[in-house]
Amino acid sequence: MGTIRSIRGTGTVLRVGATPVPHAEILDHVRPVLARDDVDLHVEVFDTFDEPNHHLVAGAIDANFFQYLPFLEEFNASSAKRLVPVAPVHIEPFALYSESIAALGEVPQYAQVALPGDPANVGRALRILHDLGLLTLRDDTLSTPGVDSIVANPKQLLFKEIASAHLADVLADFDLVFLFGNYAMDRQIDLQSAIYCDHANRDYAEYLVSRPDNFDSAPIRLLANALQSDSVRSFIARSYGDLVVPAF
Repeated sequence: MGTIRSIRGTGTVLRVGATPVPHAEILDHVRPVLARDDVDLHVEVFDTFDEPNHHLVAGAIDANFFQYLPFLEEFNASSAKRLVPVAPVHIEPFALYSESIAALGEVPQYAQVALPGDPANVGRALRILHDLGLLTLRDDTLSTPGVDSIVANPKQLLFKEIASAHLADVLADFDLVFLFGNYAMDRQIDLQSAIYCDHANRDYAEYLVSRPDNFDSAPIRLLANALQSDSVRSFIARSYGDLVVPAF
């Protein structure tokens, strides 16, 4: 379980799971708005992508805010659950980073590449490598391709899947590492120096997510409206510059 952020109050308690940056910070920003509508927002902070959906399914939290649709769709398909995307809020960068390679043209033979350790994000990373001409995926590849979908690998890149929360820990151990914007910002890693960055890609907008039994409840709707407000738009610009962009 993560750290819980809340203001003690007497209103309806709304428990939302989130990763720290920027999700929990954005939720902290809208807490006073919800309090005016008698909703007491409790933010439970998770350090990894592994737990928030399971806690939501189990009813330990009422909603979560950490994921984009391809990740949610993969979770629903693999778990036979029906978690519901409620509202898109923001888009984060997803970067290909290296401490030893300055440009894509310098990628050596047998470069070691750290990929995110879940199917949706492995697929996203491999598509980027495909688009950059570093490998070729099957034409008929699934929506979440894996390394077995690679049909050409001219530089004979070597892949290892690492838990997403630990990718920033292995920068010195790999030639190329995919970094999520939230973890990079949390570690104060300069994504401007990445050798490639997927920025403002609306296919990967981060969503507020809830369950079929509560997605249309008044507290969830109030939170969704608050997250898609001009105040949040200004907070994102002020806090994260152009690294994070609104998705509404």
